[in-house]
Amino acid sequence: MMTFGAGIGTGLWVGTGQALYYAGPAGTAVTYTITAMIVYAQYSSVGEMTTYKPIHGGFIRQCAEYVDPAFGFAIGVNFWFAWVMIIPAEITAAISVLKYWPETDVIPLAAYITIFLVVIAAANMFHVRVYGYIEYYMSFIKCLAIVLMIFFMFIMTSGGIAATNGPIEFRYWKNPGAFNNGIKGIAKAFVQAAFSFGGGEHIAVIAGEVADPRRTIKKTVRPIFWRMFTFFVVNIWLVGMCIPSNDPLLSKSGTLGSPFVIAIKRADVYGLAHAINGFIFLSVISCGITSAYIASRSLTALADLNIVHPFFGRKDKQGRPYVSLIISLGIGGGLCYLNTDSVGTLVYGWFSSLVAIATLFQWASIYIAHLRFRQGLKAQGKDLGSLPFKGLLTPWAQYFGLIIVLFVFGCEFYLACWPFKEKGSVKSFFSSYLAAPLFFFDYFVYKWYYKTNIVKPMEMDFGPAREFDEQDIINAIATEDADRNTEKSKQTTWIKRARYMVFG
Repeated sequence: MMTFGAGIGTGLWVGTGQALYYAGPAGTAVTYTITAMIVYAQYSSVGEMTTYKPIHGGFIRQCAEYVDPAFGFAIGVNFWFAWVMIIPAEITAAISVLKYWPETDVIPLAAYITIFLVVIAAANMFHVRVYGYIEYYMSFIKCLAIVLMIFFMFIMTSGGIAATNGPIEFRYWKNPGAFNNGIKGIAKAFVQAAFSFGGGEHIAVIAGEVADPRRTIKKTVRPIFWRMFTFFVVNIWLVGMCIPSNDPLLSKSGTLGSPFVIAIKRADVYGLAHAINGFIFLSVISCGITSAYIASRSLTALADLNIVHPFFGRKDKQGRPYVSLIISLGIGGGLCYLNTDSVGTLVYGWFSSLVAIATLFQWASIYIAHLRFRQGLKAQGKDLGSLPFKGLLTPWAQYFGLIIVLFVFGCEFYLACWPFKEKGSVKSFFSSYLAAPLFFFDYFVYKWYYKTNIVKPMEMDFGPAREFDEQDIINAIATEDADRNTEKSKQTTWIKRARYMVFG
């Protein structure tokens, strides 16, 4: 649940409103559905590579071992950069969420930012087990809130609420219309979808820290499609039914522009709007805590892999990476202070666009590493049928994912050059597309300095996988059989099975 819950933040609660506003209900539904498909392909790639050879450093190391050490360095820095940028994005959003209650305006913005940073830092200073408990229950609360909203919006669009004057269904697809702003609207929705879906790839980074990684990662990846379908795709379709894309509130910042809060207001259930706003605030803070955790761990992993200086990997006696945490929070927290009353929405847009582009690079790198991984197995005569986990429709799903990612790159480049409601400028370009030149700069500088080469299929090291194969032979079969019997006895009803697929 933590793996999936980590990605539930402003991208879903607030960002979907921006996608609906710019692309319309049909444009948003199509882009989010396609994005869900390629993200599942990404999870499958991570699951297949990580269960075969669980290694510290996850897909960062996989990119270095199966593609090119320079590629691993560039994507590692990109991954760390993305999670550092999420910190100010979430804190900026948290401040916007608080503006839903006028009473909160009495405290200066700088004070709120400082308080949130202290809370995030304090949560990350707990032992990893305590942190795990905190995030588990926070993720459960987020998932529960989303499930409740799905039921509420389904009842609303079906005409079960008096304020709607009968069933809504696809009324707003006809008026004001199914699509907005043509290709620009689709491009904006794709970028927002990338920001909303980002985060799941970190399961490969933490694989080296969990017990029995093969079994744990396999159980994490398998139900992820149904969770994504439930929480993102179903929600997007319902949002497009309950709210017209020309609702003026969608252009507001924070939860004032949240489609979920707007839907509740349109249903005249104002008490529930306050409760959902509270859930959204908890989600945003939870995502901020998770962002700092993953950013610090990813920088530490880069140091452990000798990709960056060992100084960044220093830990205290309890194993907490204090140097990388201070650096990540220092940069991400410092950027938070760019936020003011007048530019809060603009700053959030900058950060979300930067994260979206960085996320697209991560997805593309995982697809490429996975295709190279399979090429290496085939070249060395290893049986693909013996893989502990096999992704659905591999490798065609990965090729499809690469095509979509390249298309979205083009969409974001188009928006960076010709943004909405303003003329293109160098400032607007780099404020949303900085991650792209940064990635290529890191790759070519590292490659030039260290004279790295693309790894040949016959040179790929699959040796450590044999250790897990031997361990599997000793105990995994018996363990899985026991667990399978336990699961059957525990989940004898469809309700319990559905609960597992949704909540884990």
